[in-house]
Amino acid sequence: MKKIAVLCSQYLPIIDALKYLLTDCEIDYLDNLKNESEYNLVILLNNYQGTFSGNALTCHYSLLPAFDTDEPIKQAILSGVKVTGLTIYFTNSKKIIAQYPIFIRNDMHYEDLLQELTYAEQTILPLVVKKIINNEQFEISELINKKKGCSGNCGGCLSCNH
Repeated sequence: MKKIAVLCSQYLPIIDALKYLLTDCEIDYLDNLKNESEYNLVILLNNYQGTFSGNALTCHYSLLPAFDTDEPIKQAILSGVKVTGLTIYFTNSKKIIAQYPIFIRNDMHYEDLLQELTYAEQTILPLVVKKIINNEQFEISELINKKKGCSGNCGGCLSCNH
């Protein structure tokens, strides 16, 4: 059985999403990690307040390399961009694993954008983790269709071939 460490400082809904999708993995939710080598994968959630110098999978609320700051949502809104998104990457190498775009509407406020990014993270990060743990390749269309709630009966998406 594969082991995953999730570093988080408080409960987040993404924890439930990870539990739901990764039933075949042992998942430890920790506020401190002593031995990284015990785990097949370490996930560092955005609210983590501790220090971790190992290699972890994490999300950033922008399309890196844009807005590589501590306040990427604020920076995106203040700069007037129309597209931002979610980047999933490994911390030590900054190797980008997946990116998902979010369009910024003219009437969108900080809280609205935060909500959309949080939802995207809860939907996409568990899918990416599952692919990584199973050593499988994935296409961005798989993530987009899952984000949209594709049932497989959509009548024309590339992923379903219907």
